[in-house]
Amino acid sequence: MFLYLVHWWSTQKGKMATFRKRNGRWNVRIRSNHHRTISKTFINKDDAIKYARETEAKIQRGLFEDLEQASQITLRELLIQYRDQETIKKREHGPELYKINKLCKHKISERRLSKLSVLSLKKFRDEMALTLGPSTINKYITIISVAIKFARQTLAIYMPHNPCDYIKRLKEPEFASEIITEDEEKRLLLNAPRSKASWIGLSLMLGIDCGLRRGEILKLKRSDINFQKATCILRDTKNGTSRQVGLSPRVIQEMLKQPLHIDGRLINCTTKDQFKFYWDQLKRWSDVNKTFHSTRHTFASRLAMKGWTIQEISAQGGWKELKILKRYTHIAPEYLAEKLKKNN
Repeated sequence: MFLYLVHWWSTQKGKMATFRKRNGRWNVRIRSNHHRTISKTFINKDDAIKYARETEAKIQRGLFEDLEQASQITLRELLIQYRDQETIKKREHGPELYKINKLCKHKISERRLSKLSVLSLKKFRDEMALTLGPSTINKYITIISVAIKFARQTLAIYMPHNPCDYIKRLKEPEFASEIITEDEEKRLLLNAPRSKASWIGLSLMLGIDCGLRRGEILKLKRSDINFQKATCILRDTKNGTSRQVGLSPRVIQEMLKQPLHIDGRLINCTTKDQFKFYWDQLKRWSDVNKTFHSTRHTFASRLAMKGWTIQEISAQGGWKELKILKRYTHIAPEYLAEKLKKNN
């Protein structure tokens, strides 16, 4: 037999605190029409009564912070739930999936959400900075931030704030180094015929001249190309929409040289890993240390210096936000000097 006592009072209509004594400990349960039931256990009855009165007063004033749910789930559990419910739905979910799995192995993921403080995240950021670059670290912080937003908005887990909002992102290097110079482009095109991938030179042109992403090039089919109008339609792009773009004369010429493939694809390459292998090979031959994504930066920058409007560059390159496009566009100082010379 155990001692079982019940005592209650009501401070106002719709609120009631109930006390139960079991095995020498006092459990208080606070019910409210405007809040889920709150339960907490104390050794001393006076402490239980004090907690109940203070909690009801905070609920009445809208100041109560109920961290019970946040104290029952770890960051790892949240990340897994976010990964399985949200990340997996994204069109290009591979990179985020990889980063979430890496985060789940880090000791920061063992923390309960209620204990995930700004200080602990700063320590995590600084530790990661010893081995990773600023851009990668910022992406990890962003993933944690988005997962917490998912917890608060979708899972209805109360957290007074998102601690990631108070974490200063590390300064990332300027993207000017991502521009492929004309000399580098010449070397890449000169060595392209050496490759077994007959499409590698065409891919370079599609990136620099037309702003196509690697994924868009991989999915492009001959049936999507209008050779007479020098246009093509890019289906199911990264942004979740299709878009029509123009093609440069040299791209059209190179497209016509490509052999026909049974699946209708323009190039005989189906995976990102295969594409990366031949691109890395071409880079070594040409002594050019640039990623294929650099072609997008080169595309935007060159067209901006040729007088294209922001709307025109956005339409061709598929950028939906101006701030993102601005990160890709780098105006050479020589170009600005020439403009000033003409104005004077």
